[in-house]
Amino acid sequence: MKINKSFGAVLVISPLLLLSGCAPLDWVKGKLGMGKKTEEIVKKGKDKKKMSVAGGEWIVKVGNETVVSANEFEKEFNALIDEQPQLKSMLPLMPNLEKDFAKGLGNQEVVSRYIEKNKIDQSAEYLARKERMERAVLQILDKEFFAKSVKAASMSEGDVKKFYEENKDVLQGILISRGGIKAEGVSFEKRADAQAFLKKAKEAKDLDLQKLAEKNGLSKNSRDFKLVNQQSFAIDPVLRTKILALKEFPTLDIMAIGDKTFWVVHAPEKEDAKYRPFNEVKEGVKNVAEQTERAKLLQKKLETLAENYGVEINDTYFEQKAAKFANQNPAMIPGIEQRVVADADTAQPQSATKAA
Repeated sequence: MKINKSFGAVLVISPLLLLSGCAPLDWVKGKLGMGKKTEEIVKKGKDKKKMSVAGGEWIVKVGNETVVSANEFEKEFNALIDEQPQLKSMLPLMPNLEKDFAKGLGNQEVVSRYIEKNKIDQSAEYLARKERMERAVLQILDKEFFAKSVKAASMSEGDVKKFYEENKDVLQGILISRGGIKAEGVSFEKRADAQAFLKKAKEAKDLDLQKLAEKNGLSKNSRDFKLVNQQSFAIDPVLRTKILALKEFPTLDIMAIGDKTFWVVHAPEKEDAKYRPFNEVKEGVKNVAEQTERAKLLQKKLETLAENYGVEINDTYFEQKAAKFANQNPAMIPGIEQRVVADADTAQPQSATKAA
């Protein structure tokens, strides 16, 4: 088999084929020299990245040298399938997958030999990237095995139901309709005009605020807010807050926004939020609830360990840095007045906007 026949094509298949299965970790250990300082690696020369060739016939050769044996190939390919189980079902549709995988292993050997021969692995940029990647890989492994150190007990149906009730507004796939307060309004610049229109609205039978506005030449001032809830961002936030504060329905009243805008608001009813029944979603909710509980336990363990190890963060450093930035760039935060304390210890943002 000629490795270079499909060199370019196989290189772009994916990192799974270039560095797949257990190969990524073995490659990282060899490529990055796990636990070795860069100076030592340079002195001793480049670490070899060849796999064991013992066992079975050859699968990949470079020249006359076997670089992948049958036993090693099967081990690596099976590891790939274990780590990417979706590939197993795709095998009948990908009859050349094993051969392509072997090409990927051979191509990695070609790349490695080229890098070594041209001493690219001894360049400052290469070594700097190598050190960063080594740290990154170790951090990934540390986090993975730290997460495995915490196991959360299976939650009872009662606990899952409680989690459902507390989080049903934010759990994906649970909320059918957010609900809200049905509302419509007509705006005026003067309170007296709003009061006059309000009087007409109260005298109307079977009130339709939009039609009444049209009848009085106020179509441009009228709006149907549909269902108003916390996610209604197209409405003035002050008006939204006042509508959501309503407790009795129907309501017809004037709501002032500052001293130059007055809304005559009609809120006929409140519609409750609608959710998928618990019994329909409890398995999915249980999975999320247990993951959430496990995350809490991990965070608690992390905080305990940080306290035991005496971890400290220099808050003053970041406060001074923030104060310096705010002092030099006051216009970077529109609508916020930045007041920098004289000793540059803190920078406290103050809202320049007050709700009416």
